[in-house]
Order: sequence, then C-alpha cells, then structure tokens
Amino acid sequence: MDILLVAILGALIPTCAYTLFVWWLDRYEKEPLRLLALSFFWGAVPAALLSVLLELLFDVPIYVLGGEGIVSNLISYSFSAPVIEESAKAIALVSLWWLARREFDDVLDGIIYGAMIGLGFAFSENLFAYFLPILSQEGWGAGLINILLRAVIFGLNHALWTGTIGATLGYARLAHAPEERMIVSVAGWALAILLHGAHNAGATLAEYTSGLSLGFSLVVDWGGVFVLLAVAYLALRRESRWIERGLAEEVRRGDLTVQEFQILRSVGKRLQTQWRARRRGGRSAHRALGRYYQCATELAFKKQHLRSLGDEGGNLNEVQRLREQLAIHRALVRPWLWTSES
Repeated sequence: MDILLVAILGALIPTCAYTLFVWWLDRYEKEPLRLLALSFFWGAVPAALLSVLLELLFDVPIYVLGGEGIVSNLISYSFSAPVIEESAKAIALVSLWWLARREFDDVLDGIIYGAMIGLGFAFSENLFAYFLPILSQEGWGAGLINILLRAVIFGLNHALWTGTIGATLGYARLAHAPEERMIVSVAGWALAILLHGAHNAGATLAEYTSGLSLGFSLVVDWGGVFVLLAVAYLALRRESRWIERGLAEEVRRGDLTVQEFQILRSVGKRLQTQWRARRRGGRSAHRALGRYYQCATELAFKKQHLRSLGDEGGNLNEVQRLREQLAIHRALVRPWLWTSES
C-alpha cells in the first residue's frame, strides 16, 4: 500500500503543478474546463491504451528479427514508440481542430490542448509503466530517483511533444490554403516525433554511457520547452493585438467606453478590477466580470477569424451573437467596472 501511495503521489503532484502552469499560460481566454478535462482524459486513457497495444504489436517483429540488444532497443524506443504515441495523442487534437473550432482559435490554444493531452499521457505512463514496477521490483532508492527524473526533471516532455503538434495545428487553423494547412500540420507531427525520438535515444543509451547521454536528452527537452514557451509568449502578444484591434472598433461603435477598453486590453487591469469587484460584490461579481471578459475576448477573436477566413462557419453571425451577449454581460457588470476605479 505504501508503494501504491508513493507511486500515485509521485505521478499526481508534479502533473498537477505542470497542469496549473499550462492553464495559467492562457491569459486572455481560458479554454472550457470540459475540453481541457477531455483532453487530459484522452491522453491518460485512450491514447495510452492504444499506444501500449500498438507498441506490443510492432515490437514483436523488431525483437524477433533483431534480437535483444541496443539496436532493437533504439529502433523500438526511438522510432516506433514516438511514431505510435504521438499519432495516438494527435487524434484528439485533430478532432478538436475539426469539431470544436469555436474553441480552437490559434497557436496558443493548440499548445494548451496539446500540453493537456501530453500531461494526461505522461501521468498514466509514469504511474503504470514505471513508478509501480520499479518501486516494487527495484526498491525505494531506484523508485524515487525514477520519480524525480520522469515526473519532475523530464515532466514536461509529453506536453512539449504534443504541444508542438498543437501549435502547428493552431497555425493551420488560420491558414488560407488547404495545402499549407496540411504541410504545417504534418511538419508539426514529424517534429514532435523527432524530439520524442531524440529524448528516447538519450535515455536508451544511458546504461551504455554511464548516464551521460541523459544530458543530451535534457538539453533537447528543456531547449524545446523554452522554445515552445517563447512561441506561446508571441502568440499571447498577437492575441493582445487582436483584442486591441477588435475592441477599439466596439469603442467607436459606442458599445464600450474607453475606460472599459483600457481594462479589457490589459491582463493586469482585468485581474485588478475583478478582485476589487469581488471585495465589494462577492463571488457573483467576480464571476460576472469573468464572463464579461470572456465574451469580449471571444468577440475580438471571432472578428479576427472573420478578417482572416471570411464567413467560414458563420463567423459573421457569431460576431453579431457575441455583440448581443456582450451587451447583456456589460449591463450586469457596469456597476463593478465603475466602482472598481473609484
């Protein structure tokens, strides 16, 4: 029972910390919790199970033909496993891209959903394939070191790889030409496989290099994480410009005041106004402002989709619907907008 508890906590605590960090990255328009939970679930259960079954199927001929040894291990861990796992995880991303386009706005959304799928996959893989077997068979020392390595030091690996696929799908979301969408999406999938394979090669060779090859994996993995975070930052900057452009038009229409525009264009002012309203109006005021912010941001994003893609999927009607919804939310929160600045 102690082993089970340590394995669960070792997988759960770092996963929760990294999941909160990924959720925090989405500054302007939080993705629906139901879709985030569904993404995590897909990675943790269907994608993990599908990967196990396919890897068992493909590993049989690899080891029958090549025997046990470094070559077979490299082929299995550095080629077939990355291809199978990234493909299994990408199924959910492609499904979201097609079926939930209203919530899949851009590169940042792709990174968020991809990271959530990756974190779900890592949780199940770590718990069942590594932590429980190693703690049971090799003892506490080896088990705790494995938890530190896989869940903490390399804990963002699957989030990086699937987030890379998501980023390219997010880029393809606003691309005009079908062939551009296809090329970019396939390139993202291939890059994720390459990064995954590079990490696995370093880990596979660790026993032959006295652990030195793990340094290669560490550089590749954290280098990739920092690059993906830089892409997320640039995507946030672009979202900020979308909000400024989209909501400035609402000010000219008379649907928003300049004061409201200044609040909506700044994450800091949004949070400051929301928490001041909470102190004065309680949780209902806090939530009402959150819905108002969400609606205003969705309106700005949908107007950008209208500019980029035309009336694809009824963007024009959606802009009008969101304007009507924004007027309703605005009427509910205006007292808190004014008193928060007084």
